[in-house]
Amino acid sequence: MPSYSIFTRNVSGYDAPRPKLLAYDIDDAGHAEALISGIAASYPVHGQRPGSQVRWFCYAGDVHEIYACPHS
Repeated sequence: MPSYSIFTRNVSGYDAPRPKLLAYDIDDAGHAEALISGIAASYPVHGQRPGSQVRWFCYAGDVHEIYACPHS
């Protein structure tokens, strides 16, 4: 069974930086999704990309994405 890592990245501007590892070795998808949802919701301006599990939030005038990826 895969474990999950959580990544975040700033998607504002033309030259968006590479994703940054926020958490790793999360045991299941439900736990990873709950963490992502809670982190995004902790910002006043946040949402979810339609048709995906990717969440976004605004911080310091920039838009950031947060998402989970499975790994073995």
